Amino acid sequence: MHLHIVIPDLRQKGLGSEFVGESARHYFRVLQLERLYCEPNAFNTAPNRTLQRAGFRYVFTHEAKPNPINVLQTTNRWILERPARRSSPLDLDE
Repeated sequence: MHLHIVIPDLRQKGLGSEFVGESARHYFRVLQLERLYCEPNAFNTAPNRTLQRAGFRYVFTHEAKPNPINVLQTTNRWILERPARRSSPLDLDE
C-alpha cells in the first residue's frame, strides 16, 4: 500500500491513519488475510507514525531491499493482525 496526502492543508489531520485503517479492514475482509505487514523506510517519520496510529505493531528494524529496482535501505517492519472474529448469535457450538 502507498499513501500520499497531496493537499497540504489536509495533512496532519489524522486522515492517513483513517485511510490506512480502512484499507486494512478492506484487505482483511476481501482478501481474507490473517495479518498485514508494512515496511516503510525507518527514517521516514510520517508513515511510521501513521502505521502506529492505525493500530499496527512495531516488530523490528532491519536492512532490506523492497524490490529489485530499490537499493538496500533500513526499514521498520510493522504488523497488523486480523481482528478476532465475533461469534454469530446463530453459532450453536457453545
